[in-house]
Amino acid sequence: MWKKYSLEFIRKNRASSLSIMTASLIASLFLSLLCSLFFNVWVYEVGTITMEEGGWQGRISGSLDRDAVSVIEAFANVDHVEINEALSGSQGQVAEVFFQNKRTIYQDMPQIAEKLGLGETAVSYHERLLSRYLIYDPQDSSPPLLPAFYLGILVLVCLSLVFIIHNSFAVSMNARIHQFGILSSIGAAPGQILACLLEEAAMLCAAPILLGCLAGTGLSFGTIKLLNALASGIPGRHPAVFSCHPLVFAITMASAVLTVFFSAWLPAWKLSRMTPLAAVHSSGEFRLTRKKHSPVLKALFGVEGQLAGNALKAQRHALRTSTLSLTFSFLGFTLMMCFFTLSDISTSHTYFQRYQDAWDVMVTVKGEEAAGDKLENEAEWEALHSLANARDCVIYQKAEAVCLVPEEAISEEITETGGLEMVLGKTDLEKIVMEDDGYYPVKAPVIILDDTSFQNYCRQLGIAPDGRGSIVRNCVWDRVNSNFRYKEFVPL
Repeated sequence: MWKKYSLEFIRKNRASSLSIMTASLIASLFLSLLCSLFFNVWVYEVGTITMEEGGWQGRISGSLDRDAVSVIEAFANVDHVEINEALSGSQGQVAEVFFQNKRTIYQDMPQIAEKLGLGETAVSYHERLLSRYLIYDPQDSSPPLLPAFYLGILVLVCLSLVFIIHNSFAVSMNARIHQFGILSSIGAAPGQILACLLEEAAMLCAAPILLGCLAGTGLSFGTIKLLNALASGIPGRHPAVFSCHPLVFAITMASAVLTVFFSAWLPAWKLSRMTPLAAVHSSGEFRLTRKKHSPVLKALFGVEGQLAGNALKAQRHALRTSTLSLTFSFLGFTLMMCFFTLSDISTSHTYFQRYQDAWDVMVTVKGEEAAGDKLENEAEWEALHSLANARDCVIYQKAEAVCLVPEEAISEEITETGGLEMVLGKTDLEKIVMEDDGYYPVKAPVIILDDTSFQNYCRQLGIAPDGRGSIVRNCVWDRVNSNFRYKEFVPL
């Protein structure tokens, strides 16, 4: 009986049914396009990293032979092992390990190194590739926020779509309050009314949801083709390949179904909870309980403005969902724009502006006597300076020292700024306690250069190098008049 009633209502009210179907189609299309584009961007990122750096997940460096490779491959989670001949040399072999289950790599790699008799320094991870698979070091104290951000954007979009589609269902259901009041008075239970309304929503939205998901996937395919055509002239860029995973399509369908379900359930639940007397008495029209005369609207727009103000006040409960949907939509859009803006600023400050005139390749040799162990004679030092196609090469070590600065030697610039308390800040000042004899122990980093690097540095400063000696840079960061991105220094 309920199915015949629903089919009869749908047949006689094609306008309201068409609005519900259109809203469901647009919502599912938008969700499908959003999920498909996110997935294809992820696939493109993984493909780019694999082409540039390789698809390995972990590396083991050391004295490895065929037996060592067999030991690594004997682990159950290891898919296969490859020896990187380009990185291997006199210092040992470099084995690139590929895993079946990548999520246990941070537990498996230390066990493999221990089985081979190697230390933790012999193990390295392809962190950039692993991060794209949402795999992070469990010992990392800073949790990844990007997946949570994407999930939050998807939830905001779903909520905004729920409130948008909710209006279409509410208009259709509110027009039938009187009918359901009569049915409720003759014995229809609230659960039956709710089930009837949800069945109507399912009949109206099943086909639009499926069609919208397919159309969104097709629109994503066209978007990628358009981006490939527009970016075809960019050097070094490989074209994006459209991908459609069944799991992504299932997530899209589930998101669209839940969005439509909650959009229909909210007004249906409210309608099913009405008492028969209230439902029969209600006409489904908006009433203004108290008229309000606004002299401002009347002065600006005349009688029409005053009527419009009273109409908006009468429909304030119905328009509340529209306000919420627009709020969530603008919030999601603003968050995405802020994310891309902050990402661009971070990239600009941390890479382009910071390293555009700095080194291109850095090699760090660990150990207290690293330079003495690895570079035994001056010929090896000169070999590094004479590398082919290298414009400049600097070989250095870092050390920490403490210099004693007498109180009367503090510069006038620091005194005018407010003293060491203002320049160094509370945290750094706590580490500098004046000695009994009136000296400040100030940390002084020391950079030790080889002879060639030191001579080149002296030439850049316009100093005649004599092969010996040192250069003292007498300055400290003025944190009062500058920030950490654009530091200004004053004499200490």
